[in-house]
Amino acid sequence: MKPAVLIGVNFVREQRWPIFVLLLWILLIAFLGLVGDIVREREDLLFLFKQVAVYVVFFSVFFGGSAIYNERKTRRILAVLSKAVGRQQYLSGLVLGVTMACAIYCFSLGLTGSWTLGQAGFPISQVWFLMAGVAAACMLAGTVALMFSTFLNPFFGVSATALVLLALPAMASRFLSDQWSYIMPVYSLTMTVLRSSFRSPGSPSWLPIGLALVETVAFWVLAARIFAYVDIAVAVE
Repeated sequence: MKPAVLIGVNFVREQRWPIFVLLLWILLIAFLGLVGDIVREREDLLFLFKQVAVYVVFFSVFFGGSAIYNERKTRRILAVLSKAVGRQQYLSGLVLGVTMACAIYCFSLGLTGSWTLGQAGFPISQVWFLMAGVAAACMLAGTVALMFSTFLNPFFGVSATALVLLALPAMASRFLSDQWSYIMPVYSLTMTVLRSSFRSPGSPSWLPIGLALVETVAFWVLAARIFAYVDIAVAVE
């Protein structure tokens, strides 16, 4: 467990600048809450909150899709795996790192949203439910991207992740039934955030969050199985 935690912490440290850029958006919301009329501008504030919340899901895909590629490009992965660290532990560390990075963002956004949107009349409990959904979506999105990155380059890995997690569930939800979007709940969770409003904040449904956590474990196992057969000694361009 300790090697996975160390790998995860090191991943967060390496991604500190992208995380910092994301946190600047949260500071923008806090700034608008200080200088603006929250009650009169609450719809604009909620719109910005929802957009900023969804951004981190896409960032988690890029985090997961580029993690192994960057490690192989710098040859750091060879040094790590040569120190009695198993490939499963290594992947666990990367998944943990993506989760930690997104958790920092979601917690900060939750605090800011509770303060600003709470004053405008949006239920604080719903703010934290939305953040829990975003965090679960990030975990699944990052893990699926990591799974594809074990045998695809980052561009194709990110494209495949977007197809599986967003495009296919969106088409299934449109042409079949909304229930089909739960098969890959990232789409369902992001739409829950985007559809929330002051008139209809939404009612908490923990089913897609639970499915996202279960599928995160399933895709981590699949990634570990695939990664066990990957020749990491081959240089990447």
